[in-house]
Amino acid sequence: MEFNRSSRVMAMQERDGGEQSPWSTDGPAGAFPFRPRKDTSSMLAMLLAGAAIIGALTGWLLTLRAEPDAPVIALVPQEQVGDAIPTLTPDSQRVAQSDSRQCRYPVAFITVSTPGNPTGGTVTFRTSKYRSPSFRITDQPQRIALPNPLPDSGGLDPLTVDGDAKGLLVSLYPTARMEPIGGSSAVTVRWPARPPCK
Repeated sequence: MEFNRSSRVMAMQERDGGEQSPWSTDGPAGAFPFRPRKDTSSMLAMLLAGAAIIGALTGWLLTLRAEPDAPVIALVPQEQVGDAIPTLTPDSQRVAQSDSRQCRYPVAFITVSTPGNPTGGTVTFRTSKYRSPSFRITDQPQRIALPNPLPDSGGLDPLTVDGDAKGLLVSLYPTARMEPIGGSSAVTVRWPARPPCK
């Protein structure tokens, strides 16, 4: 009974004094009762944490979606290394010849041409760790070796072509069209990790 009596006294004081207790639920029909400030701050913290988690998940999903789109470059089969070596720079040729099994120095390759453009053009290819000699590219396909810049882990690394060769096609998987007309053209390529040495 004491609880009911004190509740009536509080309600009368609110009506008489014109001030409403912070804990009163009186008010227009359908109005939300006042919530303590600590509930508001916890709700804000929860919303911010939720937004951060959603942002992180979105970034992760976009990364997963982007990576498979990178074209893949193939390693030179071991039995064809001898044919690929002459297209490397002199220093790289010496290293590749001393590592015939590609245990330390795996070499990838591209096949390039300018279909429909028999005169082609002169270009060089580079990665983050290598720059090729200059090559005269025509509409006749030719294979060019490139040292793998990420031999231990594999992964993504840019392949850039510099020079002038209209309609240049580079045989990655899928094939990339790279036209460095009076400049450069680049594509991010997925390089395979070197196979285990036997």
